[in-house]
Amino acid sequence: MKLKFLSLLSICAILAFASCKNEPKASTTDQNATAPAAAPANTANPVATPPNFTPTTAPTPEPAQNAKGVWHFTCPKGCAGGSGAAGPCGKCGEQLTHNTAYHQ
Repeated sequence: MKLKFLSLLSICAILAFASCKNEPKASTTDQNATAPAAAPANTANPVATPPNFTPTTAPTPEPAQNAKGVWHFTCPKGCAGGSGAAGPCGKCGEQLTHNTAYHQ
């Protein structure tokens, strides 16, 4: 009688321990279900970059001279040379003006 009782008690104990072992998996599943709600709070990297993404570079600026050798900006006093951007003349300091012949 004692042997049957101990066997039954052992089986019940094993089943009880085995059922407790599965309980944390259910709670982690519940936590995983709530995890997506907490995910938007992480703003370190909100958008994933695709692996084949190539960053674009800024367009290259127009050259100071066109193929004919005409400067984009020239000195109104007629100093030699010119520039690719508006600014002071390198020789006299006068403000360079836009040369419309550059675009022709």
